[in-house]
Amino acid sequence: MAVINLTIDGKDVEAKAGSTVLQAARQANIPIPTICDHKDLSPYGACRMCIVEIEGVRGYPTSCTTPAVEGMQVRTRSPELETLRRRTLEMMLSGHPNSCLVCVHRKACEALRPRPTKAGRTTRCGFCSNREECALRSMALQAGQRDLRLPTLYAAHNLERDDPFMDRDYNLCILCARCWRICEKIHGKPAISIINRGKQARVGTAFNKSHVHSGCTFCGSCIDICPTGTLSDRFARWQGRPDAREVSTCILCPEGCSLTAYTKGGQLVSTAMTAFEPEASLCALGRFGCAQIVNAPVRLLRPAIKDNGKPFAVDWDSALDAAADGLRNHSGSLGILVSQATSREDRFLYRRLARALGAKIAVIPTVPAGRKQPLPKWLAGIKDKNVTGLILGGNFLDEEQLAGLGFLLIIDGLLSPVQERADVLLPAALLFETAGTFRTAAGRVKTLVKTSRAPGMARPEWEILRALGQRLGLKALAFDSLAEISAAVGNDRAPKAFKGGPRHDVRRVPAFFRGHRTADLVPALTAFGLPAAASLSEKSDAADGFALLEKRELVPNMHLLRIKAPQVAAYAKPGQFVILMARETSERTPFTLADWDAKDGSISLIIEEVGRSSRELVSLTKGDRLAHVSGPLGNAFPIEKKGTVVLGGGCYGIGGILPLARALRETGNRVISVIEAASAYLLFWEEELRTVSHEVRVATKDGSRGTLGGVQEVFQQIVDQQGQVDMFIAMGCTFMMRMVAEQTKPWNVPTFVALNPIMVDGTGMCGACRVSVHEETKFACIDGPFFDAHGVDWDELACRKNAYAREEVEALPQTVDLNALMFPGTTCQGRGCGR
Repeated sequence: MAVINLTIDGKDVEAKAGSTVLQAARQANIPIPTICDHKDLSPYGACRMCIVEIEGVRGYPTSCTTPAVEGMQVRTRSPELETLRRRTLEMMLSGHPNSCLVCVHRKACEALRPRPTKAGRTTRCGFCSNREECALRSMALQAGQRDLRLPTLYAAHNLERDDPFMDRDYNLCILCARCWRICEKIHGKPAISIINRGKQARVGTAFNKSHVHSGCTFCGSCIDICPTGTLSDRFARWQGRPDAREVSTCILCPEGCSLTAYTKGGQLVSTAMTAFEPEASLCALGRFGCAQIVNAPVRLLRPAIKDNGKPFAVDWDSALDAAADGLRNHSGSLGILVSQATSREDRFLYRRLARALGAKIAVIPTVPAGRKQPLPKWLAGIKDKNVTGLILGGNFLDEEQLAGLGFLLIIDGLLSPVQERADVLLPAALLFETAGTFRTAAGRVKTLVKTSRAPGMARPEWEILRALGQRLGLKALAFDSLAEISAAVGNDRAPKAFKGGPRHDVRRVPAFFRGHRTADLVPALTAFGLPAAASLSEKSDAADGFALLEKRELVPNMHLLRIKAPQVAAYAKPGQFVILMARETSERTPFTLADWDAKDGSISLIIEEVGRSSRELVSLTKGDRLAHVSGPLGNAFPIEKKGTVVLGGGCYGIGGILPLARALRETGNRVISVIEAASAYLLFWEEELRTVSHEVRVATKDGSRGTLGGVQEVFQQIVDQQGQVDMFIAMGCTFMMRMVAEQTKPWNVPTFVALNPIMVDGTGMCGACRVSVHEETKFACIDGPFFDAHGVDWDELACRKNAYAREEVEALPQTVDLNALMFPGTTCQGRGCGR
């Protein structure tokens, strides 16, 4: 192999002939910053962060595109290079939400809020699902980039949720072109490219088609290679950074593709291809479906036996004893149906069990969408009483087909419509929750690695079958370990391959997994015509509910909703809140009243999109109806003459302080309203507040407008300039209110905060909103929402607010608005859009 010699930063370097300067530097462990470059992609030179100085060469060439030649003298560090790289980084950050990077409170904020907020569009690192893995953020922090001379130019692109499986937030895109370059490498003809010119340039499809119609196979490689989180896996987006990964085998179809399984805390988060190569690509189900299947809300968690006609949860010993008794009583007239989507070891033990009990057995093959699952003819024996007992390893039969059966044992990982018909239910581990081997359609035996823990009390099927064998006294199932079973399997038959292959056509992915419709487990598959057993429509059922009179987005993620609610408007007072439900099945969610009009019977709310319930609400449009509006709730803030009153509002709290400012001014107080935002483009209602305040001051985290910092910094300015502050009222995120409390306490300024803990009923019955104030337990809904800020146990409040963090992530919708998908430009009503 030919080599060349060059000098980089005074160090003699030996590199392969044909290497670029960047590759030679990496080989010598000499760091050069870059974002657009990737080891699996050809050089591109888009970001220009990897510029170097080369003796005898004019200018500053990019090291990723410059071939290394014999005798070359390269410098990667110099004052000129550092200045140019810093300015290049500034330009990238000016078009990328950056306020958290320059915020003086960043470390304290992230310590108190370790999980990013589940916002719609990303407007700062605290709202970014890719915060822990963002290459641009890492580069900026490493470079100590705190002073940005260029203004932030937020592109204000809509968050695109219309396509299956992925969210696309082009406000984060830096045009590195990694996504379309990997698409071209994997598939030859890219489904995406950089479209438009100049400031309008962005990644997209030809003629703005949906990805479904652009030729995209949804392999996910563009998501996996994106350095900024512009493209994200909708299911994994808010799960957090994985803490482990293992290469395993997908058993959802006969292809048996290798994949990398990513886990966090022992739970499967996502799967991805093992390498950025065409032969390693995955189908949509393998890439996006595995995590959704094992984390499905319909998992079977505990063993159960029938008691008075209903399944009753029991321990494993009781369930296995009941199963063994049933099998023993029906020996000689048993049937077994097992899925092909199991390990070789599982199917081997099923066959041995069948031989030992004189049972008929059939392995139900995995079939592509559009084909029915074939069933064995011997099932007719149920009606003829030739088959009196059955072991079901999946959801293969309906109630009618099971009629007349004497004993039914279900061994499955998912709930089924016939589970109440079962005499015994045994929960099984699925996919990467168990180990073993799998023979592919090509005849290869591949390893199935256990990468995640099974939920509840679920066990691997081979363990269940071995335990049944012990109770039945069957030596044929007496194995000491999985390895011993694997050695005994022998040369089993390879499954039949799919024609066409699901990797090239999503419509060819399996329609069933263990007899369960894959579109029920992975809802986005309905976009490709795969049938689902249940309707996925999420349209509002509140025909006689509360009319939405006005809805508009004031700034990214912050929406004004004006609702017809005459009784609420008639009795509303400053500081109170209402509880909304978009639909009858929605979560009850509290929102502070921002304004009301008793004459026209309307109330106004500022709603920030930060999760499922708020997304449902902001997805509504003018003329829609909400199922429920309850209120006014909580105690109104006591309006008294105090003197100089400072009101601090951040995010949605900017809307909440307006009625307080109005009432306090009318009572004779001098009112100073202070509003904060991450950046100037996120400020709103400044003029509205000026009409009800004596003075309005502004703070931004990036210094783009007003004071650099937050409400607490402005408070200090007011004290320094004017001296006396008689009362402070803060409304906004928990972090902001906590910082205000710490800032005002040394000055002995009476400070009140509107606490926002988890709340369910809003009337004091559930106790979910309990908070500790001066070491006493209070309920925010009936004792608050306003409390003495200096007595709040802020650590406890933060802990309680994060109590259901994982459940909140799992509740985020995975469906697709089919109307928006088929007819781009139409108004999205379903939960999959939220624009």
